[in-house]
Amino acid sequence: MPSLLYVGELGPGQTSQDRADALVDLGASVETIACPSYAGISGKLDWVLSSRLQISQSISALNKAIVAKLSERPCDILWLDKGWLIRPATLHAIRSKVSAIVLFSNDNPWGQHERGMWRLHKRIIPLVDEIIVPRYSIVRPYELAGARRVSVVDFGFAPARHFEPGMQRAKQHDLCFIGTALKDGGGIRPHRIELIRELGKRLPGLLSIFGHGWQRSLKGAERYFKIIDAGVYGDRYRETIWDSRINLSFVTKDYWDETSHKAYEITACGSCLLAERSSRLEQNFVEGKEAVFFNSVDECAMLATQLLSDASKREHIARAGHRRAVTSGYDNQSRLRDAIARSPVLKPYFPTSAQG
Repeated sequence: MPSLLYVGELGPGQTSQDRADALVDLGASVETIACPSYAGISGKLDWVLSSRLQISQSISALNKAIVAKLSERPCDILWLDKGWLIRPATLHAIRSKVSAIVLFSNDNPWGQHERGMWRLHKRIIPLVDEIIVPRYSIVRPYELAGARRVSVVDFGFAPARHFEPGMQRAKQHDLCFIGTALKDGGGIRPHRIELIRELGKRLPGLLSIFGHGWQRSLKGAERYFKIIDAGVYGDRYRETIWDSRINLSFVTKDYWDETSHKAYEITACGSCLLAERSSRLEQNFVEGKEAVFFNSVDECAMLATQLLSDASKREHIARAGHRRAVTSGYDNQSRLRDAIARSPVLKPYFPTSAQG
């Protein structure tokens, strides 16, 4: 059983927590250190200092906690999720205390959303033993930045959080999107906001939106939407998916994304997926049978209208998409098991799990 120290944004509803839990399921003995949450007024100030200048009390405290934990108890693997708060000096200080250092990067340090928050991340790239990413598009940038090894693992869902309802539920929403209008580090996502605004105009009263930044981003267009509300997390996230006839998923272009967490979470929850087209998603779901894909706002509106008028087809797609998600290894544990089996860095620590 490998001993593993996991550093990430932890707590209910966090994908970092989902990966830490999956590593436990794969046989690791996991201890955790949580990154700061940035709540309240002081938290917002700390966020600005952390994300813009990379200097803050929370960064210092986090790095000291890592050094203290590993000085007290060395481990086999240090797993850094995102790693944008980790100082190079910290990795030099603990290098003799761990056998392998892994950097799991869900984001893209070279994307359009960069606001200064990736300077530390880029500096630790040559110091880790393996970097795991969900995008082929950033493998070469990492290699050019000095990465020793870069591997790709697809986004996944967490079976403990994303599952079908135990009984039939009344649908409260026709067409639903759950997700932020804002980028990490600040600023809006113009592609997503323009598409949602136009989709609302084409389908007045049918679209429900949940997520940070939408009430501001859709100001003046409120009459076109059924609901514009804050984000839903934990059980409410899954229940909102359950309560929607169709759930939307987008590919985040400023991250150079090729697929999305949400597509796998929606199908795992047993809902009908209407997703922005991507080659990776087309390889994972059969179009028209397990998911429906669109290229433009016009096509999205047309497909949504057709699906809303045909409950039988919508429910068949939802059932088939769910079956594909849960039987094809799209969950986090299966995704990470595959990555470990391919990794000369990690496989020696997970001999049983890597065999499947």
